[in-house]
Amino acid sequence: MQGSVKLTWNTKPKRAPSARDIEFQTAEIVIPNPERAKDLPLFKTKPDIFDIGEIDKQKMNRLVWGDNLLAMQALLAQGYEGRINLIYIDPPFGSGRNYNFQTTIEVGDDKYKKEWPSIELLAYTDIWERGLDSYLDFLYPRLHLMKRLLAENGSIYVHCDPTASHYIKVLIDEVFGYENFRNEIIWRRGNVNVDTTAPQFANNHDTILFYSRSRVNVFNRQLKPYSEATLKMYKYDDNDGRGPYRLQELRNYSPESIKKMEAENRIVTLRGKSYFKQYLRDKEGVALDSIWNDIPSLQGSSHERLDFETQKPEALLKRIILSSSNPGDLIADFFCGSGTTMAVIEKLNAENPDKPPRRWIGCDLSKTAIQLTRERLVSIGLTFNNKTKQWEGEPTASPFLIENIGNYQREMIFLQGYRIYEILNVVLKLYGATPRKDFKELGVRKEEDGIDEVVYVSYPDRPVTAKLAVEKAKLVETLDGTGYKRLVILGWDYEYNYQELLKNYLEAKPTKVKIESKMIPPEIYNYLKKIRSDEDIDSLKDKVKFLEKPYLKLAEPQIKKYQDYAEVEIKIERYVVFDIPVEKEEDRQKILQLAKDKFEVLIDYWSVDWDYNGITFRSSWQEISGFGRRKRIVSKVAKTTLPLGKKYIIAVRVVDIFGNDSTATMEVDLQK
Repeated sequence: MQGSVKLTWNTKPKRAPSARDIEFQTAEIVIPNPERAKDLPLFKTKPDIFDIGEIDKQKMNRLVWGDNLLAMQALLAQGYEGRINLIYIDPPFGSGRNYNFQTTIEVGDDKYKKEWPSIELLAYTDIWERGLDSYLDFLYPRLHLMKRLLAENGSIYVHCDPTASHYIKVLIDEVFGYENFRNEIIWRRGNVNVDTTAPQFANNHDTILFYSRSRVNVFNRQLKPYSEATLKMYKYDDNDGRGPYRLQELRNYSPESIKKMEAENRIVTLRGKSYFKQYLRDKEGVALDSIWNDIPSLQGSSHERLDFETQKPEALLKRIILSSSNPGDLIADFFCGSGTTMAVIEKLNAENPDKPPRRWIGCDLSKTAIQLTRERLVSIGLTFNNKTKQWEGEPTASPFLIENIGNYQREMIFLQGYRIYEILNVVLKLYGATPRKDFKELGVRKEEDGIDEVVYVSYPDRPVTAKLAVEKAKLVETLDGTGYKRLVILGWDYEYNYQELLKNYLEAKPTKVKIESKMIPPEIYNYLKKIRSDEDIDSLKDKVKFLEKPYLKLAEPQIKKYQDYAEVEIKIERYVVFDIPVEKEEDRQKILQLAKDKFEVLIDYWSVDWDYNGITFRSSWQEISGFGRRKRIVSKVAKTTLPLGKKYIIAVRVVDIFGNDSTATMEVDLQK
């Protein structure tokens, strides 16, 4: 009986998840090429470089930072059910290793080993915590949501390794129906170092499981080039411009076909037998089968390589995209990693400007992956000049959104079964502070120097403002009668220009309390799953790192006014990273010394919104350091021309090599 066989495991959910009303929050609009963007139908009003108008999110490409379970539920709530034509996912393999972060950083000409991945240390490490059960728990609800998002003629490709591919196949059989199984594709990655002592054959392939949403699916047959042996068979050439051909015995052809071949001078008679000329140009290649051994994995010398552990070659994704989608289709990658899927789509669109562009949705839990994907996309169309160490050309990628899950922190907390005040207590204890009973967000931590400090934990869905920091410092100044001398702020996020505003507030309202501002690491959500008692908290204290927020300062802008416009130049005056997360102290000192006189070596990417509206950062100018052998030191200066007649708020966003994200703003008065 159809559907009678099902995969069962101990913790399998009783039913598939349902869509929830979860909103997306736009963190950034990235416009790699503002001039090109003017002609794209993405905006509800005519955009220009300074006022892009109202965007149409349904037409925009979207890059989402967060748990893809929540992201897919939000997409369903926004009406994306049955609208995605192709899904490719490369979920974390069942190898027990956490590949989803970069373990080295490059500073100047040297590479250093990270002490810990500062953004997503535990992005996926708990997936195999209970072995196969927890991995299936992880995939099961996500596959159900993907099925709902797929169009009726859509397809899904699930990339996995031999560790669990057979279990994953049975799982997909249950969700999508085994009747919709199309292929088990074997991708031979290339040569491997064979361990001659291992009692097994060398493992040298990945498995890609190809399923359709229904019995009718988009499929464009792909061809691969002829082999050398086949090419040698085309040994005849009449030098008539039709190229080489081989002779095939004329059998089982209709009179009409034979008559047509005679008219085309394709019939040859040899030793009493009739043959026809099969020209090499008749077919561009042979039909591709399910064994893919012609696309090697990325090597260290590859120009594509971005030093991202799980990065896949663009040729692999190009084959999948061309096979199971058409121009104008919507494609999603919910484990987008270094952004290969999106990069391939943008390159295909640039190669075929006369066709409707394919659109994309990318999602990843790793903030480093999101940052790397953003940099990769804005560099499409650029070439790197090894002599000048500069990027040349013009970017060609379409504008895209960078989004978070609205109230993401609250959603993650509630999913773990916590209330807000409970999470404040947990964060305080993980930092080593004892929560107070009178102020739920405050705790006291005893320091080794004998000076107690007060610790403040911000609320998850509210950025810390400089005004709030000063208010808390004033409270701490008189708390418990005698007051305290130190205040540590643990923030989920901070307002734009936080450091400069804090400096201004403190000049206006001085306090004896020293304020230290630190970031709550995003990976703390993963720790919440492990905490059931104070003993659990004690065991995790040394693993949770609260890093001090970097300091970003902009120089006074340089302005040259003309009749109707002004040339505006802005400059990063100073950037300081207080916590350098590398393994060795000697390396930390080397980086500090190098950055002291040349802080730009710490900057991976920075961008500018020339007319910030106070709500959404609209990146219309970008500067990247590059990837791998294309690494360079970024410029500290950005220039543009702005029309006269108004005041502008210019916003700057900096992403450093450790994954820190810092922002600053300045006002430029260009009123006539």
